[in-house]
Amino acid sequence: MAEEAPRAPRPGRQRNVREIDSTLRATATAAAAGTLVIWWPAFTLGAYDAVFFDSVLGLWAVATAVLLSGVVLRNRGALPWGGWIALSLPSVWIALAIVAPRGHGFPYLHYFEVVLTLLGAPMLTWLLARILVTDYEALPVFQRLGAVAVTVLIGVLAFLLGKFNYLFLTCSDFDVSGNNTPVGCAHGPAFHRR
Repeated sequence: MAEEAPRAPRPGRQRNVREIDSTLRATATAAAAGTLVIWWPAFTLGAYDAVFFDSVLGLWAVATAVLLSGVVLRNRGALPWGGWIALSLPSVWIALAIVAPRGHGFPYLHYFEVVLTLLGAPMLTWLLARILVTDYEALPVFQRLGAVAVTVLIGVLAFLLGKFNYLFLTCSDFDVSGNNTPVGCAHGPAFHRR
């Protein structure tokens, strides 16, 4: 059996499909990367008044991956000095957590963890966009700042959704997902269909 040659697209159909603007694509990519990092820590801060360790370790993993990539390419000026510092902060938090006395606690470590997570996500958004998005520096400043602003907005909205989870989630939703039930959650069946 002979292989068929791929068909050429019909000219009439191509006119109806618009190309996605490259500025939108770059801004959305940067914003999506940042929101993947910030939404869960912000939600848990709202629902439980705590940032869970897995969120901080997720931020650490991404920051360390980018940091180590910068180390590999350090001779090419891969990162600005502020980027090196920002990407090192999650490792600093882990080092502080290791040396902090466990029995007596280290009350300010939790606040550092919250600030690190919530402020680190927008910084990571900026750094990842700068590194991963082709011609990021050529984007207008409004689009570059827009991606960071979207990340911050999603963080604020996720915090509010966590704080007011009883309006759209039940305690059973948290149980079904394997999470502890936050104080003040609404009682009722989990929202899922069979």
